[in-house]
Amino acid sequence: MCLLFSASASAQATRTWVSGVGDDVNPCSRTAPCKTFAGAISKTAPNGEIDALDPGGYGTVTITKSIVIDGGPYAGGVLFSGTHGIIVNAPGGTVILRNLGIAGIGAGLDGIRILAASKVQVENCSIQGFTGSGINVLPSAGTVQLVVRNTTVNGAFAKAPTSADETTGGIQVASGGAVVQNSQLASGLVGLNVLNGARVTVTDTSVMGHSDQGVLAVGGAQVTLERAVVAQNGAGIKAEAPAQVRISDTLVGQNTGLGLDGPVVSFGNNRVAAGNGMDGAPSTTLPQN
Repeated sequence: MCLLFSASASAQATRTWVSGVGDDVNPCSRTAPCKTFAGAISKTAPNGEIDALDPGGYGTVTITKSIVIDGGPYAGGVLFSGTHGIIVNAPGGTVILRNLGIAGIGAGLDGIRILAASKVQVENCSIQGFTGSGINVLPSAGTVQLVVRNTTVNGAFAKAPTSADETTGGIQVASGGAVVQNSQLASGLVGLNVLNGARVTVTDTSVMGHSDQGVLAVGGAQVTLERAVVAQNGAGIKAEAPAQVRISDTLVGQNTGLGLDGPVVSFGNNRVAAGNGMDGAPSTTLPQN
């Protein structure tokens, strides 16, 4: 049994490859790539990397260990319908998703669904066409840290949420913490939905075109927006006590409803007077240190 286990472990490579002309019976080497991410992940060692050689749809995948999946310069794709695109269930693991086009073609559920991990990084990705969340951090994820950089999330307006772990729109964080940098959240029900005491910091990011709130904080959540644009949503920023949103150098404008609603703390350098249905007012203004 020990010999069999050693042979199985040694068969896993630290780097594997997928191609549109590959085959999952291959060893997933550069010269004999696999066809799908799911086919490659079983042949990739923990802390290894899967790289796409060319443009293509590489299928849905469930990740159960630390790994990097890189779509390469062609942004290798994950097409999904009626299911989730990428499921992360890697307790204690670090997962990096880079240069991926994740498309639900109007009928997919969550683009990236995080059940468990220590850290998940989403970099240079496009997530669109889903009916759940673009990125959904579930309560089971605990103290997970989510980092989103240079990523565009476009929703589908397909349905209203049906349970506490769903929304329709950009990013939902129901546990742990998240940092969102230089990204765009557009065209869903809620752009950023933070709950259950989660902590989220957003910088240099636009949140626009959502039918309900651009940013929603509930259940003790803490959200900080720095150099953000929250525009053309049903409502701009809403917090329900004891949740709180802090804003600095942020524009909240052209929302059809309230610009600011609830415990929204301002550092006094924001612009909330640009065509909102009603601007609303910060609950507190703090000095800048």
